[in-house]
Amino acid sequence: MSIRLDRRAALALPALLSTAMLPRPGASQAGGGNLRIAMSANLRTLDPARTTTGEEYVYSNLVFNGLTRMREDQVVEPELAESWQFSEDLKTWTFRLRRGVRFHHGREMTSDDVVATFRRIMDPATSSPVRTNFEMVDGIEAADRHTVIFRLSYPYGGFADILTDRQVKILPADRIEQTATEPSGTGPFRFRSWTPGDRLVMVRNPEYWEQGMPRLDQVELRVLPEMSVRIAALQAGDLDVVWDLGPENIRQLREARGVRVESIATASWDAAIMNNRIAPFNDPRVRRAFHLAVPKADVVEVVLFGEGAPTHSPIPPTHPFFAGDVPFVQRADIAGARRLLAEAGHRGPVRVPLVIPVGRPVRERLGVTLQQMARPAGFEIEIQRVPFGRYSAEVSGKAPFYVDGYFARPTVDTAMHPFLHSRGSWNERLWAYGDPRVDQALDQARLTGDPERQKPFYQAAQRALAENPPGYFAYVMNFACAYRNNVQNVATHPMRWFDLRRGSVG
Repeated sequence: MSIRLDRRAALALPALLSTAMLPRPGASQAGGGNLRIAMSANLRTLDPARTTTGEEYVYSNLVFNGLTRMREDQVVEPELAESWQFSEDLKTWTFRLRRGVRFHHGREMTSDDVVATFRRIMDPATSSPVRTNFEMVDGIEAADRHTVIFRLSYPYGGFADILTDRQVKILPADRIEQTATEPSGTGPFRFRSWTPGDRLVMVRNPEYWEQGMPRLDQVELRVLPEMSVRIAALQAGDLDVVWDLGPENIRQLREARGVRVESIATASWDAAIMNNRIAPFNDPRVRRAFHLAVPKADVVEVVLFGEGAPTHSPIPPTHPFFAGDVPFVQRADIAGARRLLAEAGHRGPVRVPLVIPVGRPVRERLGVTLQQMARPAGFEIEIQRVPFGRYSAEVSGKAPFYVDGYFARPTVDTAMHPFLHSRGSWNERLWAYGDPRVDQALDQARLTGDPERQKPFYQAAQRALAENPPGYFAYVMNFACAYRNNVQNVATHPMRWFDLRRGSVG
């Protein structure tokens, strides 16, 4: 079998070697203070395999580790796997695990834990939203105590990259069923308590496997639904970080004393989800008419105050795979939209409810903006407000029309395939979309690890999505956080979580 180092691993080789030479764990430093982060909503689960919200992702990336991780510069590097190799045909991937890494309850992590974690994620009964990302895995085996082999049914060059995703954190095989109530990970912070509606508290893991980390003594995720309350508490010094700062607040806080703001481009997106199984959106002409009625550039200005960009799909304009030759509607084509609606049998107004999430102000503003902008074309939209915490149970996959959004994924494949392939796990709970051209393009892109060969497939998918849209991708947005000036060595991550291993509060 021919073996070579993964392309991303090669980029990260200096980090890999320096980490491998670190002393044994047990020398983490206390005294970094208590970091208080304001979040907007409750966590609905403590089980990383089932997480679906940003608040949950922040928590899981502090308490758990994956085999690989993604830095703020989006380079993939080793985490619990100290190295990996793959066969020449990209179908056999071998991961060497770090030795001496212990779960928070004291037991050493081994390859059996990795196997159990991934078999559970791939089990449909687990209902993990990333299950479809691993449909190419034919088998997983523990070659020895610290070696895991993944055997794939087809070549997949980005396999190490998708192991950075939020839900694929390694759990202890002997305590998996306790994860939802007594989570035990290998991460830099240990779970201490969770009071719904108030806060989640994590404390420093004194036996963390990376030398000298973490410095913080404690991290609190505080639930404060109102942005105005979060900002006031930050300026008063009662909080240290506001996560997911609203675009309307960026300019205000940039001028505030004692506070710094970071706003960075990401591939996170918001959309008007149109259920393709339910009228009127089961007719693609209605979906196309909506696009003609609502220019995306105008939506970006009104909803995001310019802190984002229009897009055709989860692929952002900053990515080399973006189909720049596919035009956006620059001015509302009211006549064209009405003509399509008439062809679809709608001679009068198209009356449909639009559900928007209470507690997500940007998405609330998006819903109201779409309501107003679509009206001249004949869409009579009734706004219905539902608390975001009830979305998963009451709205997703059930409502004909609702506003939702999703964070950037670690690869283009994981951003596109689960959401837009007819068999995609996220697609099943969103628009129930199917287009053979999109399926074929996404399947073909998975068969090569060469970006130049992947690019035409992803661009073909975007062209098909423009002709037959699943819903209304409104934009990709910047992600912003605000920090007290005494917060040190913490950066805003494009994946919307935090790396707090080196962080401190001065």
